[in-house]
Amino acid sequence: AMEPEEEQPAAAQAAEAAAAQAASAAKAAAEAASQEERGVMRRLWQLYSESVLPAEESSYFEHFKLRPITREEFEASPQVLLLGQYSTGKTSMVKWLTGSNSAHFDVRPQPSTDKFMAVVHGEQERLINGNAAACLQQLPYQGLSVFGGNFLASFQALVLPSDMLKEITFIDTPGVLAGSKQRIGRDYDFAAVCAWLAERVDLVLLSFDAHKVDVSDELADVIEVLRPYAGKVRLVLNKADQVDAANLVGVYGALLWNVAKVLRTPEVARVFVSSFWDQDYVHEDHRQLFDEDKRTILKELRALPRATVLRKAHELVGRMRLTRAHYCVMTYMRSQIPWMLLTCGTEGRIRAWLERNLTRLFAEAQQLRGVSPGDMPDLAAFLEKLRKLEYPSRLPTWDPEVVARLDRAIDVVVPEAIDKVGGVTAPQLSLSTPPPSP
Repeated sequence: AMEPEEEQPAAAQAAEAAAAQAASAAKAAAEAASQEERGVMRRLWQLYSESVLPAEESSYFEHFKLRPITREEFEASPQVLLLGQYSTGKTSMVKWLTGSNSAHFDVRPQPSTDKFMAVVHGEQERLINGNAAACLQQLPYQGLSVFGGNFLASFQALVLPSDMLKEITFIDTPGVLAGSKQRIGRDYDFAAVCAWLAERVDLVLLSFDAHKVDVSDELADVIEVLRPYAGKVRLVLNKADQVDAANLVGVYGALLWNVAKVLRTPEVARVFVSSFWDQDYVHEDHRQLFDEDKRTILKELRALPRATVLRKAHELVGRMRLTRAHYCVMTYMRSQIPWMLLTCGTEGRIRAWLERNLTRLFAEAQQLRGVSPGDMPDLAAFLEKLRKLEYPSRLPTWDPEVVARLDRAIDVVVPEAIDKVGGVTAPQLSLSTPPPSP
């Protein structure tokens, strides 16, 4: 019989072997899941480039609504955009999240960060200026070139060897200035750049200093462009430890009230309340709340990479619906232009006719083509873009195959593609499950 002293090492070895086997199995499962997700991403990109993009290009979707998606944007890691007025702790928060104390992070009480800075992962710390950053194929910022050299001079990519950045990219922004400084001090359209970024990022952290939660007119303009992406917006009440317990509740309520007046969403945005840095709290009355919100925001950020494929699919299907509705409207408008006007009229006369009849054409296109009201373009925004369309005589003609491909993509192809990565257990009585063998 084996002595007790001999049994213990044997049991320990067996436990180690079992743990190693479990770790190996988990690694293999993770790699298989990663391969599956990459396959789904390739299928979604193929679907966009072959079925959606041609419909967008033929119907002037870029002019009226959204620019085409680039491959670099589609493949990009999850991105988090930090916005807010100056000195609300945005840069300090990026330092805390990345665990980096890089000299390129300029933190001062007065406005300090004067550039848009994408903080990305790399093996060695380096700073890449805007024109070069907009050319790198590893970064999804080629589209920023539309804002011109003045903006690119105010854009940088900071490369850091931070583990957090392996899966998430942070975009730090200049603080929103008050009054004429916002317009005079910047020779690019700040709100338009924020809108471009908000469309492409996965999360927007809108930061406020607990001592100044009022919303200036300039900040209101920025929040306004976030409205289409309100589901991505989270509020950050920073430096909360510097407010005593008696006043913190009032500050919290004032923040919700001020933002709700501008964002105008049916649901209140999630608010994280703490001081997002590694310094000790000044007032520790709400230490438990502060620590909990720090953990919660980290948990939400770390969950972003795990949901990348489903989030891409969600955004792609939403874009397909908008493209389908836009194509239906544009082709119906083309079909209703009088023949004589189309053959003999000038571009200006055709445009004027479309403007006069646009409300009727929208209603008829929606009813005839079966477009959901929620997918229809905004009439006022569409009219404004129509007035700037150079050749309204070249609107696309109706092709049922285009809509059929989009419908099949929405109803069949995307559901089939994401079925294996959805993580949802099929019902026990699912009719799609083959019956057991007799």
